[in-house]
Amino acid sequence: MELVRKCDENLIDKVLEYNIYQVAARLPNMGEGISFGDDLGTQTGLAIGAERWRRLMKPCFRKLYGMIKSYKPDQIIYMHTDGCIWEIMPDLVECGVDIINPQFRANGLENLVRVCRKERIITIDLDLDRQLFPVATRSQIFDHVGACVESLWMKEGGLGLNVWLNYEIPLENMAAVLDAVEKYRKYKG
Repeated sequence: MELVRKCDENLIDKVLEYNIYQVAARLPNMGEGISFGDDLGTQTGLAIGAERWRRLMKPCFRKLYGMIKSYKPDQIIYMHTDGCIWEIMPDLVECGVDIINPQFRANGLENLVRVCRKERIITIDLDLDRQLFPVATRSQIFDHVGACVESLWMKEGGLGLNVWLNYEIPLENMAAVLDAVEKYRKYKG
């Protein structure tokens, strides 16, 4: 077991070293925001569990994002991550992330409301339920977008909607998604 733990730590150190090099190279040329992508979750939970993630990975994210904030304190850090990540969203904010792009289906609206609006305020760019779009009726699409906006909207801001459309979605459903987003674009509670 000790050998496995040491191998895990060595691999993490090597990946962190590489990422530090990449971030350091980007620092002088950053715009207003910088985006990261790292699929931390599966459809049902974190790939390595919340406690193990906090022990092994949180220090790495804190170091990388800390480099950016030290260099440019007002820098906006945007993080996309697929999978069920609601358990560590506050940890990501503690590491320096300003906007998180979570998936609706993997995290569930109730978890997102609780973690991002009740326990604390976390700015999100919500990835709407792209698995629903190919099979839903127009009404179901409007219900989905409406439920997300009505549950997560705040007058102060802090909610973006991310729409992924692909070849699996019928054109009438694509139109319904865009119509629903347009309807709720100016939602005021």
